[in-house]
Amino acid sequence: EHDHPNALEFLRNDIVNVTDFFEKKEVCTMSYHELFNFVADLNITESNMQEYLDKAQAVAAYREEQGGQTASDQVEEEVFKRIFIPRTLDQVRNVERDLFRADEDTRAALAYQTVTG
Repeated sequence: EHDHPNALEFLRNDIVNVTDFFEKKEVCTMSYHELFNFVADLNITESNMQEYLDKAQAVAAYREEQGGQTASDQVEEEVFKRIFIPRTLDQVRNVERDLFRADEDTRAALAYQTVTG
């Protein structure tokens, strides 16, 4: 139920549990953030889902070929597991600051971008 106040927290916990399960089985997986974006992105539809998954699989496979997640990737995963993800822009304290930081650093993906647009 997407209207539940803790829906995004439940989703994130499920993503962590499912991803960790498959990683233990040595299955190539998306990162927590990548999978969260896949599930939460309203722009992904039946018509473009396979294309999105093909690209995600290629990214995950490349990451595995390079030896798995880097130390930086692991830190980002741990941060993603703990950060607050707002459901609406009203819950963001300083949207302009976040957008400015994301523009300056192309690696800085806003955790809530997929949810809030």
